[in-house]
Amino acid sequence: MRRALAGVRSGAVVSRAAVAICAALVLALWCAPSATAHTKLESSAPAAGSTSDSPVAEVTLRFTLPVSLLGDGIVVDGPGGTVAADVAAAEDGLVLVATPSDTLTAGDYTVTWTVAAQDGHPLEGTFGFTVTGTNPGEPSGGTGTPSAGATTTPGKTDSDTGSDSGTEHDMSGMDHDMGHDPSAMEGPATSVAGAVARLGGAAALWGGLVAAGGLAFVAFVLRGRDEVDAPVVLRLARWAGVVILGGLVVRVLAGSVLVAHGDLAAAVSPSAIAGSLTGTTLWDVGLQAAGAVGLAAGARRTLHGSWLAVLGVVLVGAGQVLGGHSNTVEPRWLVVAADVAHLAAAATWLGGVVAMGLLLRARRRDGRDLDAALMGARFSVVAALSVTVVGVAGVVLAVGILDRPEQLWESSWGLLLLVKVGVVGVVGAIGAYNHFQVVPRLTARRRAVVRHAGRSHTAGGMLRRSAGRETTLMVVIVLLTAWLVAASVGH
Repeated sequence: MRRALAGVRSGAVVSRAAVAICAALVLALWCAPSATAHTKLESSAPAAGSTSDSPVAEVTLRFTLPVSLLGDGIVVDGPGGTVAADVAAAEDGLVLVATPSDTLTAGDYTVTWTVAAQDGHPLEGTFGFTVTGTNPGEPSGGTGTPSAGATTTPGKTDSDTGSDSGTEHDMSGMDHDMGHDPSAMEGPATSVAGAVARLGGAAALWGGLVAAGGLAFVAFVLRGRDEVDAPVVLRLARWAGVVILGGLVVRVLAGSVLVAHGDLAAAVSPSAIAGSLTGTTLWDVGLQAAGAVGLAAGARRTLHGSWLAVLGVVLVGAGQVLGGHSNTVEPRWLVVAADVAHLAAAATWLGGVVAMGLLLRARRRDGRDLDAALMGARFSVVAALSVTVVGVAGVVLAVGILDRPEQLWESSWGLLLLVKVGVVGVVGAIGAYNHFQVVPRLTARRRAVVRHAGRSHTAGGMLRRSAGRETTLMVVIVLLTAWLVAASVGH
């Protein structure tokens, strides 16, 4: 008993030290100047909401980072309907230019643009302008300034709206266009496609985390006579590969519908599917698919014989990092390192919880002794370290992605991030209770019995039920993470 109490006390000291280190790191990073670089619409010519008294020969969009066209790229609608125009990229993708077949004369015009950022995230926006001139003259546009002699009445500026461009929103509806509701331009099919694409991404992320964590569980936790259960966990990793493949298929098909603005035929159109796999998206999906195949085919009965599955986990992780916000945030080396550490630690934590719950359930079903003492003690140490890394790396990522602290409560992205942190905190509290209460009892007495609400439970049974609760909450965390990864930071 004294040894158990001493272990709890020493664990508490370590925990307090870890909290102090994390707090210091949070303060240092939060006070440091932000060095982010997100893909946004920087300016347009004609400007959003402007009025020009001379015809317009071209519409120019300038972005903060290079982009690639999705679909038509730029669509101009005027009094007579959609205007025929040629769309081309310039300055290595920083600028997109739409050149109408006929100059734009008197009338109200709406510009809708659809592009992919360097990290593969689809971005979409809309803005309007008015032309009052009817006689051909020196056109405006092209340089971001009106033509000579033209009178332009500007619309709201970036400072008026408090956003970076005032005209941009992610295809998920994250950013808002000067009071314009992005959902108004999206049909039900587009909204459903966006939700389904995120669910597919969440399934692929869940499969990758479970597979990687399961392999780590076999390597670090299953020792001695517990090694007999390694095939059960490796079988879990094999099925996780199938889940990844299924999630990727759903994500790609729904993504093609999303890029095609709700056209369901795009889901079965090879050209539309190929068009949706632009930027780094092709590498992101390709690496994850290759890794999933490695997992499904390479997970054997022993970890030594599952080298192909280990390689598959590395490929899946590389694909996940490629598809994240770390591709457009500086300093890139720090953010990518934090992204890799965050993903690896989260996988070790989540996959370990799922693997332990699966093993305890299988032992109970087979009528075996749960014998969770050593397994629980080993995983408790691994989980504690993983939680610390997840917290530190998560802070680095948040500070890198957010332009300013206020975005945590001013944007949908920030609010969802806070919700995710709250759920992670609940899971961490459950893990802390297991570490400081349940595991010491298991270690002290292999069949320790505790009384709760008048009923008798073994400590091993408590650990099994706790793993089930943690798994449920982690499903919520993965769904939130998939939404955050797929969306741009709102303003």
